[in-house]
Amino acid sequence: MTIQTLFAASHHIYLGNAIWYLLCFAILMLLIKHYAWGPVSDMMEKRRQKIISDLDSAASDRKKAETLANEREAALKNSRQEATQILSDAKTNAQNTSKEIVASANEDAAAIRKKANEEAAKAKSDALDAARDQVADISVAIAEKVIAKNLSAEDQKDLVDQFIKGLDD
Repeated sequence: MTIQTLFAASHHIYLGNAIWYLLCFAILMLLIKHYAWGPVSDMMEKRRQKIISDLDSAASDRKKAETLANEREAALKNSRQEATQILSDAKTNAQNTSKEIVASANEDAAAIRKKANEEAAKAKSDALDAARDQVADISVAIAEKVIAKNLSAEDQKDLVDQFIKGLDD
């Protein structure tokens, strides 16, 4: 037995058919390489480049996002510090203004008290002067009446009572 018959008998494939299959396969591979392999490999290369570009873009965007997040966080901290400073300044200004208002009110109250005391002292002095004048006038009037009449004790008492009644009217 020859190899050809053994090969054909064992696999039921003939050598002529095998060569024909190999030749068709080689032609098919050449056609695929010539017409399809270039566009497919170009498409695969473009796809690879796009994926690389997308990954780079994503990394860049992530870095930008992290940078923006850090900037916003720093700005937020800065804003909080500014707000705290503004509140502190406002409290200090309010305390200073309050102290100034209280000091001014105390000065005004002291001036009003002083003026009231001066006015009260003047009114008291005026009242005492008026009372002295009235007492002097009364004394003069009584003396005139006593001198005009030499009166008994009872007459003097009546005279004083009449004079007092005259004052009440």
